[in-house]
Amino acid sequence: MNIIIIDDDVLVSSSLKIILETDPDIHVQAIGNNGYDAIQEYSKCPADILLMDIRMEKMTGIEASISLIEKYPDIRILFLTTFLDEDYITQALKIGAKGYILKQDFENIIPALKAVYSGQNVF
Repeated sequence: MNIIIIDDDVLVSSSLKIILETDPDIHVQAIGNNGYDAIQEYSKCPADILLMDIRMEKMTGIEASISLIEKYPDIRILFLTTFLDEDYITQALKIGAKGYILKQDFENIIPALKAVYSGQNVF
């Protein structure tokens, strides 16, 4: 399973790459820091799942997702955030994201990715 990680915190994205690649079925093909990076990286080489933060400078995860889903309706976006915010969850559902999980629940990230990869939604 190929993953693109988009998070404005370089430490978080680098750590996620290390954690995710402990699973032999997961390969992180790119890392970015904002919504523009998400669009660019996914457009260059679509991944199985785009693992993306919601709140980022320059372009948010929601804004990038709207653009990507319009162009790639089958894209699988899993939001990973520190915010348990009902408005964000509603927006994520409304635009067609496949999941919304909290960074604090890091032990559930790999199972969530596998669930989204198999066609399930994770909220």
